[in-house]
Amino acid sequence: MFGKKAHRFIYLTTLVLLAISIPVSVALPNVLGGVLFANWILEWNWKEKWERMKQNRLAMILALFFFCFGYTFIGTTNAAATWYDWLSKTPFFYFPVVVASTAKPELRWQRFFLLAFSIATCVGAALCVIIMQAKGLIDVRQGGLFISHIRFSICAVLSTLFCLHFALQKNGYPLSIQLCCILMSVWLVAYLFYTQVATGILLLSLSFIITFFYYLFKKKEVHGRAIILIVSGLICIALATSFTVVTYQYFHYDKNKEIGLPAFTARHNPYTHLSAQNTDSQIVENGNKLGLYVCEIELREEWGKRSKVPYDSVSKTLIRYLNSMGEHKDAQGMESLEADDIINIEAGIANVDYLQQFGLKKMLYPTYFTFSLYKKYGITSNSSLLQRYELWQAGAQAFLHQPITGYGMACNKAAINQELEKRNSELKPDMGAHSQFLTYALMGGIPLLLCFLCLLFAPFFDKKRKISFLYILFFAVMAISMLYEDTLETTTGINLFLLFNSFFLFCSHPEETQSN
Repeated sequence: MFGKKAHRFIYLTTLVLLAISIPVSVALPNVLGGVLFANWILEWNWKEKWERMKQNRLAMILALFFFCFGYTFIGTTNAAATWYDWLSKTPFFYFPVVVASTAKPELRWQRFFLLAFSIATCVGAALCVIIMQAKGLIDVRQGGLFISHIRFSICAVLSTLFCLHFALQKNGYPLSIQLCCILMSVWLVAYLFYTQVATGILLLSLSFIITFFYYLFKKKEVHGRAIILIVSGLICIALATSFTVVTYQYFHYDKNKEIGLPAFTARHNPYTHLSAQNTDSQIVENGNKLGLYVCEIELREEWGKRSKVPYDSVSKTLIRYLNSMGEHKDAQGMESLEADDIINIEAGIANVDYLQQFGLKKMLYPTYFTFSLYKKYGITSNSSLLQRYELWQAGAQAFLHQPITGYGMACNKAAINQELEKRNSELKPDMGAHSQFLTYALMGGIPLLLCFLCLLFAPFFDKKRKISFLYILFFAVMAISMLYEDTLETTTGINLFLLFNSFFLFCSHPEETQSN
């Protein structure tokens, strides 16, 4: 239909637009994927395509995984839904085939591809923070993100690594680009710590650890290794000390505080120290017990004077907020609250340290409190980590019932739901396994799981292919995220993995992506 140059232009432009759209859109990557595949068919130079495919047999192996999903029809009880889910997996087929059978672009285009993705991620992060600040939000899930906050954090980690790659290269990048890349990487790291998305912070930390060991063993000079070890050691000591101090400040409780407790407030109303009515009374938060110095008579009266929100709807939040400030939970404590504190409590913020823009307290303290609730009541609904633990248990048990055939692509969540019902779990249905490996095991049993492992690790057994360190980092980020996320069960996740996996394996030049 078009000339060769026109098809080439459409191909390269579509790949760049795909890279730009992934961090900022859910629907657009699917549309662009369709354009990419349609352009590949209309180009029609099958002889050239076949010659390139013969030189990239790895692409054939990766594309075959798409047909492995057909095995899931054996265990499914909903064939129609399975057909629909199978259709959503078509990127597994067309990304490796299209990219591997198309001529590699120039180096400058490759750089532009990675930078375009990184810039789009930076812009998305900036818009998210602007919206959060404008609306006074502290939860990134309400921050106007175009895609899932977890998938976006993965994009932020990858963009950080790409920017650092460009900034630290020694092969002649302009100084202006290197400086911009450094600024973008610093901004993305700041964004991850500002939003406190644990997935992003964990993946970023592990990426730096992998990089540390890579350069440690790459450096042949004893002096170079010594510098890396000393600097890294100091960083580790600083982080470990900070973690220890923050944890100590949260859980440490001086039992001497319970000696000689006053029975009445300054207004002569009785305290209910650690009473049976206060079910959370023994829980320690910010070094203070929630049940000490509590007088709900005064709290109810004073709260009614300062807020139109009913006291009963904020009572636990109010007590925790005052407790985190080290104040008594009575009229005297209420007097210490500023107007902003009242707004925070009305918004459901239960700890003053949750308001920190950065720092370990904002990230760790909510987790510590949910652990306390789990230890005392077995409650998991307030912790994504504890929810995952329960889902993994239920998913593993369901897998053991049908380890060979699985339950099909459309019925794997139903299998987990049944196990949760048996456990009288408080978790909502259809949450999924929250582990890509467990999800595929539930879909197609051991056979599909083994095929997926082959898909992941096949590039490392291809002796003809030179694996760059940048690809290793990309692979590590994606594979680790799959341990505790259904990364490939969303449009963003599947397009992100398959686009960049195909790019690094079949499109990029090894000398460009190999760190110096």
